[in-house]
Amino acid sequence: MKLVCPIAGVGKRLQPFTYSKPKAFLKVAGKRLIDHILIKLKRTFPKNTEIAFIVGYKKRQIVEYINEHFSDYFKLEFIEQKPLGYLADTPFFSGLGDAILLAKNFVNGDDCFIFLSDRLPLEDYSSILLTYHQGDCDGVINIKRVDNPKFYGVTVVDEDEKIIKIVEKPQKFISDYAVSGAYLFGKNLVNRLFELLDVQTNIELENGKEHLFTPIIDQLISEGSVFKANVMQSEILDFGRPETLLEGNRCLLSETKLNDPLYEAKFHSGNILDSKIVPPVFIGENVNIKNSVIGPNVSIGDNISLEKCILSESVIGDGVFLRKIISSSSIIGDYSILEDLIKKNITIGDSSYITTSKIKSF
Repeated sequence: MKLVCPIAGVGKRLQPFTYSKPKAFLKVAGKRLIDHILIKLKRTFPKNTEIAFIVGYKKRQIVEYINEHFSDYFKLEFIEQKPLGYLADTPFFSGLGDAILLAKNFVNGDDCFIFLSDRLPLEDYSSILLTYHQGDCDGVINIKRVDNPKFYGVTVVDEDEKIIKIVEKPQKFISDYAVSGAYLFGKNLVNRLFELLDVQTNIELENGKEHLFTPIIDQLISEGSVFKANVMQSEILDFGRPETLLEGNRCLLSETKLNDPLYEAKFHSGNILDSKIVPPVFIGENVNIKNSVIGPNVSIGDNISLEKCILSESVIGDGVFLRKIISSSSIIGDYSILEDLIKKNITIGDSSYITTSKIKSF
């Protein structure tokens, strides 16, 4: 089985964080999102499984990082998706359908497992393989009930958990079963899949439109291909939008098992002074906290200084300096400096500087 990960997109809904890095590089609960995903894939697929990453935006960061951290387990290939053009130096691409089409020669008629880089199942991916091998079907799609189906590809499922229709971001309610970031296509289906993608890529795009993937699957269903629904029982974390990133952070922290959840060792070493930690909290390396209350549900990156802060329900990037900050439900990008601020829902990108007094850069 060949694995394919489309990871070329800019991640507009996560701007400003994605101005300086791919969305899969956001760090939550001590790891980048792509780390969380690939670690779960290691639990599901054997060593030397082949993965093709369809890269585009920030491709050099992606290639170097994944090669450095995962080439010892997976056989890696990187395929570039060229942008259609640029808008204010930011590339824009022709869509998920065209990205997957680029993997045609890589898949080469084998079973194909496609996973997205902004969805993370709390369980591993083994259930989708089990559904495929136990079911009389041509393919399997992970689905999960969601509160806001209008943001997702949505499936209509019959009583036998067979998918009878799939629609991208429906404006009218048809179902609350959303596609949850993973698809499996059997080898008998992949040639037709790529034929349809090839036809679609030759359709001229109107301004702002993309070649989608969901209509291709719906076409396969209309032609008689049988797709089974793999209904995920645990949460599927969606990191595609700031508000869902915070929800994902909360879930990951609740699942993270720490040897020292109260960080007593950091208190003893002097890295945490005159402060209170309210679990669950993740604290990275080389972090100094003074006169602060941190938690619950806070992810703190590496190389950080916090002084006189009260933080909850937030994600703090690497290399951040915070002094006299009271906030909740906030996302603070890497290498940012903030001082003297009381505000909920702070959302600032990397290398931001907000202060009301003169402080020296650290």
